[in-house]
This record gives sequence, structure tokens and C-alpha cells, in this order.
Amino acid sequence: MTEEKITLDKEVFKTLASKTRVDILKSLDRRRKTLSELSKQSGMSVSTIKEHLDNLVSVGLIEQMDEGYKWKYYELTKKGRDILHPEDKKIWIMLGISALGIAIVGLDFLRSTFASSFYAMPMAAKEGADMIAERTLGTPGASTALPQLPYMHIAGFVIFGILLVVSLVYLSKGRGKIRV
Repeated sequence: MTEEKITLDKEVFKTLASKTRVDILKSLDRRRKTLSELSKQSGMSVSTIKEHLDNLVSVGLIEQMDEGYKWKYYELTKKGRDILHPEDKKIWIMLGISALGIAIVGLDFLRSTFASSFYAMPMAAKEGADMIAERTLGTPGASTALPQLPYMHIAGFVIFGILLVVSLVYLSKGRGKIRV
């Protein structure tokens, strides 16, 4: 699997050098907004914000959405989201691997549990089971042995469970802490 690269040219760097433009990107990360909303939020004039928005549109970090209504909205493009959240792909990969790991460990646990209990004899036939065990396994009382605790299954559930929880917590709470 090849990782998609984010290409930043000289124009994008110049655009991101402005704190106002970075603040606009962060604001649009929460939801799409109109020019007047962004102006009120920043405390700057509409013409100043429009200039910043035009710059962000020209380098492809945001786009203007004209849906035929009175207001035009601005929202992040994929490139803009990738710049704000480059770690998201890695978190989603970790989330997928941990969910897959839990599923595999769970299925293996169920397979091993039901396979051993399916072939086990009821305890009421203890004498007959002991005789069968002696004939087939050569070990007296082999059928009365307690099953082993599945330590590898427990370890797998714990490890993949921790990865799953960490990635879910990051996705739900970590998005509020945007650093650029």
C-alpha cells in the first residue's frame, strides 16, 4: 500500500505563513462557513477576509461552494484536511488493524473453545470416558483434566483492545486539538 503524499509548493508555504489564513483553515475544519461568518469570527473586515479566502482558494486548500442560494460557503478541500490532519490515515489504519485483530483472536478463541467442547464427553459417563482415554491416549484419567486457560487469547484481546480504544479516543477527542 503506497501512502499518498501531500505536496506543498512555494505558494502553499507562503499562504500558510499567515496566522489569519491558518486560523481560517482551523475554523473551516469545524464546519463550512460564509464570508460574513468568518469576518465576524476574526474581527476583520469582509474585504480583508475575502482576500485571505481568495488566496486559500487559489492554492487549493479551500473551495467556494455556490449552491444557488444567497450565501456562498467556504469549506476545506481534501488537500486542506490532509494538511490539518496528516495523522488521520495512520489512525484509521491502526483502528482497522486492531478491529481485525480482535475479530481474528475472537474467532480463534471460539473455534478452540467449541472444538474442544464439541468432542468432549459428558461428566456422567466418567468411567466410560476414562476407559476410552486410557485406550486412545494411554493416559489414565486424561478425560478429567481441566482445560488450559487461553493466555494467548487473553493477551491478544488486551493488546488489540488497547489499540482500538486509543484510536477511538483519538478520533473522538483528539480532533479538537488541531496544531498547524
